[in-house]
Amino acid sequence: MSTSQPTPLQYHSAQWVIPIDGPPIEWGFLAIEGPHIHSVGQYADCPPSAQCPVPKPGSLITPGLLNTHIHLEQSFSQPIPKEPQQSFIDWLLAVIESNRSRASSTDKLERCRFGVQECLQSGVTCVNDIASGPESIQALQEAGLRAMVALEVFHPGYEPIQIAHWLEAYQKLQQASALAPLITLGLSPHALYNVSIPAWQALQRTLQPAFIHTHLAEVEAELDYLAQKPSAIDQLHQQVLGKTFRVEKPLPSPVQGLLDNHLLSQPTILAHAIHTSPTDRKALGQVPVGIAHCPRSNLALHGRTLRWADWESTNIPVGLGTDGRLSTATLDLREEARLAQRLHGWSDAQTLRALTLDGAKVLGQARQLGSLTPGKRADWVRWQAAPDSARHCPEKQVLEASTSVQAVMIDGQWRYERTSPC
Repeated sequence: MSTSQPTPLQYHSAQWVIPIDGPPIEWGFLAIEGPHIHSVGQYADCPPSAQCPVPKPGSLITPGLLNTHIHLEQSFSQPIPKEPQQSFIDWLLAVIESNRSRASSTDKLERCRFGVQECLQSGVTCVNDIASGPESIQALQEAGLRAMVALEVFHPGYEPIQIAHWLEAYQKLQQASALAPLITLGLSPHALYNVSIPAWQALQRTLQPAFIHTHLAEVEAELDYLAQKPSAIDQLHQQVLGKTFRVEKPLPSPVQGLLDNHLLSQPTILAHAIHTSPTDRKALGQVPVGIAHCPRSNLALHGRTLRWADWESTNIPVGLGTDGRLSTATLDLREEARLAQRLHGWSDAQTLRALTLDGAKVLGQARQLGSLTPGKRADWVRWQAAPDSARHCPEKQVLEASTSVQAVMIDGQWRYERTSPC
Protein backbone atom coordinates (compact mmCIF):
# COMPACT_ATOMS: atom_id res chain seq x y z
CA MET A 1 0.00 0.00 0.00
CA SER A 2 1.58 3.26 -1.12
CA THR A 3 1.37 6.45 0.91
CA SER A 4 1.51 9.90 -0.62
CA GLN A 5 4.56 11.97 0.22
CA PRO A 6 3.99 15.32 1.96
CA THR A 7 4.36 18.33 -0.31
CA PRO A 8 7.71 20.03 0.35
CA LEU A 9 7.47 23.56 1.69
CA GLN A 10 8.63 26.51 -0.41
CA TYR A 11 10.14 29.35 1.62
CA HIS A 12 10.14 32.96 0.51
CA SER A 13 11.45 35.97 2.38
CA ALA A 14 11.25 39.75 2.35
CA GLN A 15 12.25 42.75 4.39
CA TRP A 16 8.55 43.07 5.17
CA VAL A 17 5.91 40.36 5.13
CA ILE A 18 2.47 42.01 5.52
CA PRO A 19 -0.14 39.39 6.47
CA ILE A 20 -3.04 41.94 6.69
CA ASP A 21 -4.71 39.94 9.49
CA GLY A 22 -1.75 40.72 11.76
CA PRO A 23 1.02 43.30 12.08
CA PRO A 24 3.75 43.54 9.42
CA ILE A 25 6.73 41.26 10.06
CA GLU A 26 10.13 42.84 9.51
CA TRP A 27 12.67 40.45 7.99
CA GLY A 28 10.05 37.78 7.59
CA PHE A 29 9.29 34.61 5.67
CA LEU A 30 6.30 33.04 3.94
CA ALA A 31 6.08 29.26 3.57
CA ILE A 32 3.93 27.70 0.84
CA GLU A 33 2.65 24.12 0.81
CA GLY A 34 1.20 23.23 -2.59
CA PRO A 35 -1.64 25.67 -3.33
CA HIS A 36 -1.90 26.83 0.30
CA ILE A 37 -0.15 29.13 2.72
CA HIS A 38 1.58 27.07 5.37
CA SER A 39 3.02 29.69 7.73
CA VAL A 40 4.49 33.16 8.13
CA GLY A 41 7.05 34.34 10.65
CA GLN A 42 10.43 35.87 11.37
CA TYR A 43 13.23 34.96 8.99
CA ALA A 44 15.41 34.17 12.00
CA ASP A 45 12.95 31.43 12.98
CA CYS A 46 13.16 29.55 9.65
CA PRO A 47 14.27 25.96 10.25
CA PRO A 48 17.89 25.29 9.19
CA SER A 49 16.71 22.85 6.54
CA ALA A 50 14.36 25.39 4.92
CA GLN A 51 16.94 26.92 2.55
CA CYS A 52 15.05 30.17 2.86
CA PRO A 53 16.73 32.92 0.81
CA VAL A 54 18.15 35.93 2.61
CA PRO A 55 15.60 38.78 2.53
CA LYS A 56 16.41 41.50 0.01
CA PRO A 57 16.37 45.09 1.34
CA GLY A 58 13.29 46.94 0.11
CA SER A 59 11.37 43.75 -0.70
CA LEU A 60 7.79 43.27 0.49
CA ILE A 61 5.33 40.37 0.42
CA THR A 62 1.56 40.93 0.54
CA PRO A 63 -1.57 38.98 -0.34
CA GLY A 64 -2.66 39.40 -3.94
CA LEU A 65 -4.88 42.38 -4.73
CA LEU A 66 -8.55 41.81 -5.62
CA ASN A 67 -10.27 43.91 -8.30
CA THR A 68 -13.94 43.81 -7.32
CA HIS A 69 -15.37 45.35 -10.52
CA ILE A 70 -13.87 45.17 -13.99
CA HIS A 71 -14.92 44.83 -17.63
CA LEU A 72 -12.03 43.00 -19.29
CA GLU A 73 -13.72 43.18 -22.69
CA GLN A 74 -13.35 46.97 -22.48
CA SER A 75 -9.55 46.81 -22.23
CA PHE A 76 -9.05 49.15 -25.17
CA SER A 77 -5.70 50.91 -25.46
CA GLN A 78 -7.29 54.30 -24.81
CA PRO A 79 -10.30 55.38 -22.70
CA ILE A 80 -13.21 57.34 -24.16
CA PRO A 81 -13.06 60.66 -22.30
CA LYS A 82 -16.31 62.17 -21.13
CA GLU A 83 -16.45 65.79 -22.21
CA PRO A 84 -17.34 68.40 -19.54
CA GLN A 85 -20.77 69.14 -21.04
CA GLN A 86 -21.49 65.60 -22.13
CA SER A 87 -24.12 63.60 -20.23
CA PHE A 88 -23.36 60.14 -18.88
CA ILE A 89 -25.97 58.69 -21.25
CA ASP A 90 -24.30 60.28 -24.28
CA TRP A 91 -20.95 58.93 -23.10
CA LEU A 92 -22.49 55.49 -22.60
CA LEU A 93 -23.90 55.56 -26.12
CA ALA A 94 -20.40 56.29 -27.43
CA VAL A 95 -19.10 53.29 -25.47
CA ILE A 96 -21.83 51.07 -26.90
CA GLU A 97 -20.93 52.17 -30.42
CA SER A 98 -17.23 51.52 -29.77
CA ASN A 99 -18.00 48.02 -28.47
CA ARG A 100 -20.25 47.28 -31.44
CA SER A 101 -17.63 48.35 -33.98
CA ARG A 102 -15.06 45.95 -32.49
CA ALA A 103 -17.29 43.12 -31.26
CA SER A 104 -15.77 40.09 -32.95
CA SER A 105 -14.64 37.26 -30.70
CA THR A 106 -11.07 37.81 -31.91
CA ASP A 107 -11.17 41.50 -30.95
CA LYS A 108 -12.65 40.77 -27.53
CA LEU A 109 -10.15 38.00 -26.78
CA GLU A 110 -7.24 40.27 -27.69
CA ARG A 111 -8.53 42.99 -25.35
CA CYS A 112 -9.17 40.51 -22.55
CA ARG A 113 -5.63 39.18 -22.81
CA PHE A 114 -4.30 42.72 -22.67
CA GLY A 115 -6.39 43.50 -19.58
CA VAL A 116 -5.46 40.27 -17.81
CA GLN A 117 -1.75 40.94 -18.27
CA GLU A 118 -2.12 44.49 -17.00
CA CYS A 119 -3.86 43.16 -13.90
CA LEU A 120 -1.12 40.58 -13.23
CA GLN A 121 1.65 43.10 -13.74
CA SER A 122 0.07 45.41 -11.17
CA GLY A 123 -0.29 42.76 -8.46
CA VAL A 124 -3.90 41.65 -8.96
CA THR A 125 -4.53 37.94 -8.37
CA CYS A 126 -8.35 37.88 -8.55
CA VAL A 127 -10.84 39.87 -10.63
CA ASN A 128 -14.62 40.17 -10.65
CA ASP A 129 -15.34 40.49 -14.36
CA ILE A 130 -18.49 41.30 -16.31
CA ALA A 131 -18.56 39.49 -19.65
CA SER A 132 -20.75 39.16 -22.73
CA GLY A 133 -19.15 35.92 -23.88
CA PRO A 134 -16.47 33.33 -23.13
CA GLU A 135 -13.48 35.40 -24.26
CA SER A 136 -12.46 36.66 -20.83
CA ILE A 137 -12.69 33.13 -19.42
CA GLN A 138 -10.22 31.95 -22.09
CA ALA A 139 -7.82 34.82 -21.37
CA LEU A 140 -8.07 34.30 -17.61
CA GLN A 141 -7.50 30.56 -17.87
CA GLU A 142 -4.48 31.03 -20.14
CA ALA A 143 -2.88 33.37 -17.61
CA GLY A 144 -3.90 31.44 -14.49
CA LEU A 145 -5.65 34.44 -12.95
CA ARG A 146 -8.33 33.71 -10.36
CA ALA A 147 -11.70 35.21 -11.28
CA MET A 148 -15.40 35.55 -10.79
CA VAL A 149 -17.02 36.04 -14.19
CA ALA A 150 -20.63 37.14 -14.58
CA LEU A 151 -22.66 37.11 -17.79
CA GLU A 152 -24.04 40.60 -18.41
CA VAL A 153 -27.71 40.52 -19.38
CA PHE A 154 -30.27 43.12 -20.55
CA HIS A 155 -34.06 42.83 -20.53
CA PRO A 156 -35.79 46.15 -19.68
CA GLY A 157 -39.27 44.97 -20.59
CA TYR A 158 -41.40 43.06 -18.12
CA GLU A 159 -43.68 41.40 -20.66
CA PRO A 160 -43.20 39.09 -22.38
CA ILE A 161 -40.24 37.54 -20.58
CA GLN A 162 -37.83 36.12 -23.16
CA ILE A 163 -34.65 34.62 -21.75
CA ALA A 164 -33.80 31.79 -24.18
CA HIS A 165 -31.00 33.89 -25.70
CA TRP A 166 -29.43 34.53 -22.27
CA LEU A 167 -29.74 30.91 -21.26
CA GLU A 168 -27.81 29.90 -24.38
CA ALA A 169 -25.14 32.52 -23.67
CA TYR A 170 -24.81 31.35 -20.06
CA GLN A 171 -24.41 27.75 -21.17
CA LYS A 172 -21.50 28.82 -23.39
CA LEU A 173 -19.82 30.37 -20.37
CA GLN A 174 -20.43 27.19 -18.40
CA GLN A 175 -18.76 25.16 -21.12
CA ALA A 176 -15.81 27.55 -21.25
CA SER A 177 -15.32 27.48 -17.47
CA ALA A 178 -15.88 23.73 -16.99
CA LEU A 179 -12.14 23.03 -16.89
CA ALA A 180 -11.16 26.29 -15.18
CA PRO A 181 -11.07 25.58 -11.42
CA LEU A 182 -10.04 29.15 -10.56
CA ILE A 183 -13.14 30.65 -12.20
CA THR A 184 -16.55 31.01 -10.56
CA LEU A 185 -19.52 31.78 -12.80
CA GLY A 186 -22.26 34.28 -11.98
CA LEU A 187 -24.92 36.53 -13.47
CA SER A 188 -24.79 40.27 -14.05
CA PRO A 189 -28.16 41.92 -14.64
CA HIS A 190 -26.70 45.22 -15.79
CA ALA A 191 -28.90 47.43 -13.59
CA LEU A 192 -32.57 47.76 -12.69
CA TYR A 193 -33.04 50.29 -15.48
CA ASN A 194 -31.84 47.71 -18.02
CA VAL A 195 -33.31 44.53 -16.50
CA SER A 196 -36.86 44.55 -15.21
CA ILE A 197 -37.67 42.82 -11.93
CA PRO A 198 -39.74 40.02 -13.56
CA ALA A 199 -36.93 39.35 -16.06
CA TRP A 200 -34.32 39.47 -13.29
CA GLN A 201 -36.33 36.95 -11.26
CA ALA A 202 -36.74 34.64 -14.25
CA LEU A 203 -33.04 34.80 -15.12
CA GLN A 204 -31.89 34.18 -11.57
CA ARG A 205 -34.33 31.31 -11.12
CA THR A 206 -33.45 29.64 -14.43
CA LEU A 207 -29.67 30.13 -14.55
CA GLN A 208 -29.00 29.42 -10.85
CA PRO A 209 -25.78 31.49 -10.74
CA ALA A 210 -23.29 31.25 -7.88
CA PHE A 211 -23.44 35.03 -7.35
CA ILE A 212 -24.92 38.25 -8.72
CA HIS A 213 -22.89 41.26 -9.88
CA THR A 214 -24.79 44.41 -10.81
CA HIS A 215 -24.48 48.18 -11.17
CA LEU A 216 -26.50 49.93 -8.47
CA ALA A 217 -27.50 53.57 -7.98
CA GLU A 218 -24.71 54.79 -10.24
CA VAL A 219 -26.68 57.67 -11.83
CA GLU A 220 -29.55 59.84 -10.63
CA ALA A 221 -31.40 59.09 -13.87
CA GLU A 222 -31.83 55.53 -12.60
CA LEU A 223 -33.78 56.77 -9.59
CA ASP A 224 -36.06 58.88 -11.81
CA TYR A 225 -36.65 55.98 -14.17
CA LEU A 226 -37.59 53.62 -11.35
CA ALA A 227 -39.98 56.25 -9.97
CA GLN A 228 -41.68 56.42 -13.41
CA LYS A 229 -40.50 60.00 -13.91
CA PRO A 230 -39.06 61.43 -17.15
CA SER A 231 -35.46 60.22 -17.35
CA ALA A 232 -32.39 60.18 -19.55
CA ILE A 233 -32.77 56.40 -19.47
CA ASP A 234 -35.58 56.86 -22.00
CA GLN A 235 -33.05 58.32 -24.45
CA LEU A 236 -30.73 55.36 -23.86
CA HIS A 237 -33.43 52.79 -24.55
CA GLN A 238 -34.78 54.65 -27.56
CA GLN A 239 -31.40 54.94 -29.26
CA VAL A 240 -30.18 51.43 -28.46
CA LEU A 241 -33.39 49.40 -28.54
CA GLY A 242 -35.67 51.61 -30.64
CA LYS A 243 -38.34 52.02 -27.96
CA THR A 244 -38.81 53.22 -24.40
CA PHE A 245 -39.81 51.14 -21.39
CA ARG A 246 -41.47 51.66 -18.02
CA VAL A 247 -41.12 49.77 -14.78
CA GLU A 248 -44.08 47.63 -13.80
CA LYS A 249 -44.72 49.83 -10.76
CA PRO A 250 -42.84 52.75 -9.19
CA LEU A 251 -39.93 51.84 -6.91
CA PRO A 252 -38.68 54.09 -4.08
CA SER A 253 -35.02 53.22 -4.79
CA PRO A 254 -32.96 50.57 -6.56
CA VAL A 255 -32.04 49.02 -3.20
CA GLN A 256 -35.65 48.83 -2.07
CA GLY A 257 -36.73 47.42 -5.41
CA LEU A 258 -34.25 44.58 -5.11
CA LEU A 259 -35.06 43.90 -1.46
CA ASP A 260 -38.82 43.97 -1.87
CA ASN A 261 -38.58 41.42 -4.65
CA HIS A 262 -36.19 39.06 -2.84
CA LEU A 263 -33.34 39.71 -5.26
CA LEU A 264 -30.65 40.17 -2.62
CA SER A 265 -31.00 36.76 -0.98
CA GLN A 266 -27.78 35.35 -2.45
CA PRO A 267 -24.22 36.76 -2.53
CA THR A 268 -24.33 39.99 -4.53
CA ILE A 269 -21.68 42.55 -5.53
CA LEU A 270 -23.07 46.05 -5.99
CA ALA A 271 -20.92 48.33 -8.13
CA HIS A 272 -20.78 52.11 -7.54
CA ALA A 273 -23.68 52.63 -5.08
CA ILE A 274 -23.28 56.41 -5.27
CA HIS A 275 -26.91 57.42 -4.79
CA THR A 276 -28.02 55.52 -1.69
CA SER A 277 -29.93 56.76 1.34
CA PRO A 278 -29.40 55.96 5.03
CA THR A 279 -32.45 53.69 4.80
CA ASP A 280 -30.89 51.87 1.83
CA ARG A 281 -27.58 51.36 3.62
CA LYS A 282 -29.25 50.13 6.80
CA ALA A 283 -31.24 47.59 4.78
CA LEU A 284 -28.17 46.44 2.85
CA GLY A 285 -26.48 45.63 6.14
CA GLN A 286 -28.99 42.79 6.62
CA VAL A 287 -28.25 40.92 3.36
CA PRO A 288 -25.16 39.25 1.81
CA VAL A 289 -23.83 42.13 -0.28
CA GLY A 290 -20.53 43.91 -0.83
CA ILE A 291 -19.75 47.25 -2.47
CA ALA A 292 -17.34 47.60 -5.39
CA HIS A 293 -16.05 51.16 -5.07
CA CYS A 294 -14.65 52.69 -8.30
CA PRO A 295 -13.64 56.28 -7.46
CA ARG A 296 -11.66 57.04 -10.64
CA SER A 297 -14.49 55.98 -12.94
CA ASN A 298 -17.11 57.64 -10.76
CA LEU A 299 -15.35 61.01 -10.73
CA ALA A 300 -14.58 60.87 -14.46
CA LEU A 301 -18.14 60.00 -15.47
CA HIS A 302 -20.28 61.55 -12.74
CA GLY A 303 -18.13 64.13 -10.97
CA ARG A 304 -18.78 62.42 -7.65
CA THR A 305 -18.38 59.12 -5.86
CA LEU A 306 -19.71 57.49 -2.72
CA ARG A 307 -19.04 59.20 0.62
CA TRP A 308 -16.96 56.99 2.89
CA ALA A 309 -18.58 58.60 5.94
CA ASP A 310 -21.86 57.03 4.82
CA TRP A 311 -20.42 53.52 4.79
CA GLU A 312 -17.69 53.25 7.41
CA SER A 313 -20.10 52.68 10.30
CA THR A 314 -21.96 49.89 8.46
CA ASN A 315 -20.97 46.23 8.48
CA ILE A 316 -21.02 46.17 4.67
CA PRO A 317 -17.62 45.35 3.12
CA VAL A 318 -16.29 47.89 0.62
CA GLY A 319 -13.54 46.92 -1.83
CA LEU A 320 -12.00 48.63 -4.84
CA GLY A 321 -12.54 48.13 -8.56
CA THR A 322 -11.16 49.76 -11.68
CA ASP A 323 -14.32 49.50 -13.81
CA GLY A 324 -13.56 49.19 -17.54
CA ARG A 325 -10.61 50.71 -19.35
CA LEU A 326 -12.93 52.97 -21.34
CA SER A 327 -13.57 55.09 -18.24
CA THR A 328 -10.13 54.75 -16.62
CA ALA A 329 -6.71 55.07 -18.19
CA THR A 330 -5.27 51.93 -16.56
CA LEU A 331 -6.29 48.78 -14.71
CA ASP A 332 -3.72 49.44 -11.96
CA LEU A 333 -5.74 48.92 -8.78
CA ARG A 334 -3.22 50.85 -6.69
CA GLU A 335 -4.09 53.99 -8.65
CA GLU A 336 -7.67 53.45 -7.51
CA ALA A 337 -6.42 53.00 -3.96
CA ARG A 338 -4.33 56.16 -3.92
CA LEU A 339 -7.31 58.22 -5.07
CA ALA A 340 -9.60 56.59 -2.49
CA GLN A 341 -7.03 57.33 0.19
CA ARG A 342 -6.91 61.02 -0.73
CA LEU A 343 -10.70 61.27 -0.93
CA HIS A 344 -11.54 59.39 2.26
CA GLY A 345 -8.56 59.99 4.53
CA TRP A 346 -7.77 56.29 4.81
CA SER A 347 -4.57 55.24 6.55
CA ASP A 348 -1.99 53.27 4.60
CA ALA A 349 -2.96 50.08 6.45
CA GLN A 350 -6.68 50.70 5.81
CA THR A 351 -6.01 51.31 2.11
CA LEU A 352 -4.00 48.11 1.71
CA ARG A 353 -6.74 46.22 3.54
CA ALA A 354 -9.30 47.59 1.05
CA LEU A 355 -7.17 46.15 -1.75
CA THR A 356 -6.90 42.73 -0.13
CA LEU A 357 -9.03 41.39 2.72
CA ASP A 358 -11.92 43.84 2.30
CA GLY A 359 -11.99 43.02 -1.42
CA ALA A 360 -12.10 39.34 -0.56
CA LYS A 361 -15.05 39.98 1.75
CA VAL A 362 -16.89 41.85 -1.02
CA LEU A 363 -16.42 38.83 -3.30
CA GLY A 364 -17.39 36.32 -0.60
CA GLN A 365 -13.86 34.88 -0.75
CA ALA A 366 -12.45 35.91 2.64
CA ARG A 367 -12.13 32.31 3.86
CA GLN A 368 -9.72 31.61 1.02
CA LEU A 369 -8.16 34.93 -0.01
CA GLY A 370 -7.16 38.38 1.14
CA SER A 371 -4.59 37.67 3.88
CA LEU A 372 -1.49 35.57 4.42
CA THR A 373 -3.30 33.28 6.82
CA PRO A 374 -2.15 29.66 7.13
CA GLY A 375 -4.60 27.45 5.23
CA LYS A 376 -5.68 30.11 2.74
CA ARG A 377 -4.84 29.85 -0.94
CA ALA A 378 -1.31 30.82 -1.92
CA ASP A 379 -2.19 34.01 -3.82
CA TRP A 380 0.50 36.58 -3.06
CA VAL A 381 2.77 39.25 -4.53
CA ARG A 382 6.43 40.16 -4.09
CA TRP A 383 7.10 43.89 -4.42
CA GLN A 384 10.32 45.88 -4.57
CA ALA A 385 10.62 49.34 -3.07
CA ALA A 386 13.72 51.51 -2.86
CA PRO A 387 15.89 49.88 -0.16
CA ASP A 388 16.40 53.14 1.72
CA SER A 389 12.66 53.90 1.88
CA ALA A 390 11.26 50.65 3.26
CA ARG A 391 12.57 50.85 6.81
CA HIS A 392 9.28 52.19 8.16
CA CYS A 393 5.57 52.03 7.22
CA PRO A 394 5.71 49.08 4.82
CA GLU A 395 2.04 49.52 3.81
CA LYS A 396 2.89 52.96 2.49
CA GLN A 397 5.70 51.51 0.40
CA VAL A 398 3.36 48.98 -1.24
CA LEU A 399 1.07 51.84 -2.29
CA GLU A 400 3.84 54.01 -3.76
CA ALA A 401 3.80 54.25 -7.57
CA SER A 402 7.58 53.71 -7.59
CA THR A 403 7.22 50.30 -5.91
CA SER A 404 7.13 47.58 -8.56
CA VAL A 405 5.68 44.09 -8.76
CA GLN A 406 8.45 41.52 -8.97
CA ALA A 407 6.47 38.27 -8.95
CA VAL A 408 2.91 37.00 -8.59
CA MET A 409 1.89 33.57 -7.32
CA ILE A 410 -1.69 32.28 -7.65
CA ASP A 411 -2.78 29.01 -6.08
CA GLY A 412 0.83 28.05 -5.52
CA GLN A 413 1.88 28.64 -9.15
CA TRP A 414 4.05 31.46 -10.48
CA ARG A 415 1.93 33.48 -12.88
CA TYR A 416 4.12 36.55 -13.41
CA GLU A 417 7.81 37.30 -12.88
CA ARG A 418 9.39 40.60 -13.75
CA THR A 419 12.33 40.20 -16.09
CA SER A 420 13.34 43.81 -16.72
CA PRO A 421 15.42 45.75 -14.18
CA CYS A 422 13.38 47.38 -11.42
